Amino acid sequence: NNHCPSGLYWISAKSSPQQVYCDMDTTACGVRGVMRIAYLNTSVSDNCPSNLTKYEVNGTTMCGRHNSTLSTQSCNSVYYPSEGVEYSHICGRAVGYAHSGGDTIAFAATTESINDIYVSGLEITRGPPNNRTHVWTYASGYQETTSNGGNCPCAPGGQQPPSFVGNNYFCESATKYSPALLGEWYTNYTMWQGNCYEGSNCCPDDGRPWFNVTLDSPTNQGIEVRWCGVIRSSNRIDNIGLETLDIYVY
Repeated sequence: NNHCPSGLYWISAKSSPQQVYCDMDTTACGVRGVMRIAYLNTSVSDNCPSNLTKYEVNGTTMCGRHNSTLSTQSCNSVYYPSEGVEYSHICGRAVGYAHSGGDTIAFAATTESINDIYVSGLEITRGPPNNRTHVWTYASGYQETTSNGGNCPCAPGGQQPPSFVGNNYFCESATKYSPALLGEWYTNYTMWQGNCYEGSNCCPDDGRPWFNVTLDSPTNQGIEVRWCGVIRSSNRIDNIGLETLDIYVY
């Protein structure tokens, strides 16, 4: 019923009823009646999933890679089941902040496996870890001013994403110039929200922070979100801290 308000609803899923959040407005995906499969909002709750770490910097609370994994190039994964609900569309948004490693690589130049660490940022896939299918990528680039292999594809010298990513990504840099805040969070710039700094070439009017993907065929696979980053030296650790994550299916 499209006239019902947004909120928690009981649905028939798997072998027993499940309570899920349904958005009945058109602000999320452009349609009414979408089921929320993944949710994180640190302004509502400052609890992070168990394999992530809560970071509190300059009055900002965010969830990023677990601090026990920061000494290695790694990803931390959170899996969100679909509760058996079949869907053919996925839409969502991710809003957060970048931690300046000083040598960020938006997209790895030689990576063509979805199971590798191909990005500094956020990877969204569907299916189990042994059979991932790409949905969307949020990438964090080095800077935009001079040519650098760690830049976004929209900036000088930036690498193109792997073929399995295609055009299904957003990539921004937290700073237009070479990072000055080595080993610190750029809480003065909100990533992927669409409010870019003046003169940015990496922030077109493309609907960000929202993405919307239509699948070739319906599925009931769960959604996996991976926080990924690289390390160059002891004070150059890349990380992404999310303030908001919403993923819907319909």
